[in-house]
Amino acid sequence: MVDIQVASHLRSRRLFLLLLAATIVIVLLMMHPWFLDSWFLRRSRPTYGAWGAPVVWDDTVDYDKAKRQFPKKSVTVGLITVATGKYFEYVHGFLKTAEEHFMPTQKVTYFVFTDGSKKVPELPLKKNRAVSIISLKENLSKGTPMTKMEMINKLVLRKNENLNYVFCMNVDSKFVGKFGVEAVDDLVGTLHPGFYWKNRFSFPYETNAESKAYVAPTEGEMYFTGGLFGGSRDSMLKLTETCAKNRAEDEKNGVEAAWHEEGYLNRYFVDHAPTRILSPEYCFPEDYWYMPWVKYKRVIAGLKDLSGGPDTLYSNMTMAKTTNK
Repeated sequence: MVDIQVASHLRSRRLFLLLLAATIVIVLLMMHPWFLDSWFLRRSRPTYGAWGAPVVWDDTVDYDKAKRQFPKKSVTVGLITVATGKYFEYVHGFLKTAEEHFMPTQKVTYFVFTDGSKKVPELPLKKNRAVSIISLKENLSKGTPMTKMEMINKLVLRKNENLNYVFCMNVDSKFVGKFGVEAVDDLVGTLHPGFYWKNRFSFPYETNAESKAYVAPTEGEMYFTGGLFGGSRDSMLKLTETCAKNRAEDEKNGVEAAWHEEGYLNRYFVDHAPTRILSPEYCFPEDYWYMPWVKYKRVIAGLKDLSGGPDTLYSNMTMAKTTNK
């Protein structure tokens, strides 16, 4: 009888220890930020910003209304990208797929920044479409650095008054679906594919209060990628000038935002809310096999692994510098 009682006690003790261990593992998992983000703090699909700006999803956008608002060939759209150094290998695919999908009913000019070391391959273009190559070697004086926002502002926006709207996009991307006038508005931001389904506390806003990119814990509702943004020419002039000015002031004070241009862009969007928000359909990372609510892909972003990290993956080419020999 004693042996039976001892065996029963041991079994009960093993069961208790097993349940205790399982409870500890579950608690530790629940404490992990990824687990919290993924299950307990997951937000619903964003369809509007708190300020009323629509989020463009394939199943919510009214394509016919967008076409009526922007009749065929009614606006001139600029698409700006940077293809320097190792990123140059992407320019052919970028332009080729853009011709297939980007603003098919409008007049388009592609502005490609290069370092002048290689010639951009010629591609057959549709009517009312052109490619403008901007050599940084020719436009920058010896040893003078220029940020991405400065380049866009001074070398494109100020020199091309004929542009109605402008989009800036990373060259390590390819168009795979519709990208038309449904994306056009006065100020356009794109939800970051890594954070659009998470809550505010997860957003990598600038936390250094000394930086001009700083976003207080009580500010901000959405986090935007630096890999795709746009708007009217006037709005883009203000955006690029403000972001460039803030970064220059930070540099003067020995400060820099952790996520560089993307940090200053998000600060700007906190102060000047986008009038239209593009869903992650417009920025689907190639190495992602799944993203919540994304059923239609328009742009594949961050091709392969040349980018080297989150900063360059979504906002590459933050600083340009040339040296004349």
